[in-house]
Amino acid sequence: MATNMDQSNNLVIGNGVTFKGTLNVPKKATIYGTVDGELTAEEIFIGQSGKITGKVTARSIEVEGELHQVIHCRDHLHIRASGKVSGKLEYSQIQIERGGEFRGEMQQVGAPPVYPAGSTSMVAPKPAAAVPGKEAN
Repeated sequence: MATNMDQSNNLVIGNGVTFKGTLNVPKKATIYGTVDGELTAEEIFIGQSGKITGKVTARSIEVEGELHQVIHCRDHLHIRASGKVSGKLEYSQIQIERGGEFRGEMQQVGAPPVYPAGSTSMVAPKPAAAVPGKEAN
């Protein structure tokens, strides 16, 4: 019996399938059905017919369907034009196509600081040295 190593440790929830509970997927979870609960995976793809409600944790997430409640995305969240995401979101990078929706609270975490063009850092200027015999205003 031949095995396909590329597909090992992956999960597919098909259209029309409903799952309630907790899932821990070592690699990629592809969702075309409905998941109600907690899903942890390295990558998550939610197809147009897919819907996840609950707590989701992944390195990267791509949404064509629906994703609701608590989302922790360590790297990149991509909301496609047909995607709908709502709830509390923590992400490092986000991309939302025209037509894609996000409603809720979002917080960027784990991203490198962004400095204005032309500056070398965001260091506060040093206060002027006090001149003996003069009071500061």
